[in-house]
Amino acid sequence: MERWSGKVAIVTGASAGIGAAIVVQLAKNGVHVVALARREKELKELAESLNDKDYGTIYTKVCDVTNEQAVKDVFSWVDSTLGGASILINNAAVTKISSLLNGKLEDWQEILNLNVLALSVCSREAYKSMTKNKIDGHIIQINSISGHSLTSNFAHKMYNASKHAVTVLCDGLRHELQLTGSKIKVSSVSPGPTATDMLANILKYSKEVTTAADFKILDAEDVASAVISSLATPPNVLVTEQALKQNELTFWETVQVVLAGQGLLSCSYKSACQMKHKIAEMTIIPTGFTIQMHFQPSSQVVENSLNA
Repeated sequence: MERWSGKVAIVTGASAGIGAAIVVQLAKNGVHVVALARREKELKELAESLNDKDYGTIYTKVCDVTNEQAVKDVFSWVDSTLGGASILINNAAVTKISSLLNGKLEDWQEILNLNVLALSVCSREAYKSMTKNKIDGHIIQINSISGHSLTSNFAHKMYNASKHAVTVLCDGLRHELQLTGSKIKVSSVSPGPTATDMLANILKYSKEVTTAADFKILDAEDVASAVISSLATPPNVLVTEQALKQNELTFWETVQVVLAGQGLLSCSYKSACQMKHKIAEMTIIPTGFTIQMHFQPSSQVVENSLNA
């Protein structure tokens, strides 16, 4: 993380939960953080708890990221005042208990506006800021395991759809950046159930599970640690995806390694993520490689299982 010390990160949805945990971890690593959220009181309390320590500086901006102009204004301020953004963490998201059979359009629009469109606008503006300021930055999307499979919750499918869109947008953004020759990285972190206000709201409507204590879940700090691990990779290495889950028993970490130039990327790159037993899987590729590398014959791909 040394290369990010003194650099600027923008974190959306930063006032609580995963976003706040990410802000704390970035600041502890010497990163200056622009924390965005709609709740001013919580933002100020977070900044006050960190700015009196020997950490990176916390700047707070009340911002509704579904407002395109508000997002542009924040990035303009970062460019003119702080010299541009080196890191973007797209964390802001929402879910609604609204089924596909009888859900309300306004609920669906709220989910898609924040989880998909606002994320895309922030990513676009981060690209512009990084390019303008000649920064080889890193964009990390806080996705979900719901973005890779269908959840059993009856009225949760539009959230599923929004997070599947994030999965596609990560690949698409990475592909467009590669076509332009950009060295900006794009990673996805997909947590399972995590102890946040969002999960608490979902559990209110669950007939099978009534409290978070009824099943094993992640802490917000676990997700923040995964973000730090992605940022800590060398410039030539990209962790494209981390899927996180809680597991109290024996756990195995699967690392997919693809060809890096004329040789193989080291299969021993276990230090890419030191998350004890909470990483389900991660995919590591050399920065700048095309997405098509994933589809080469199995003889050109090494899969290595490591006892975590």
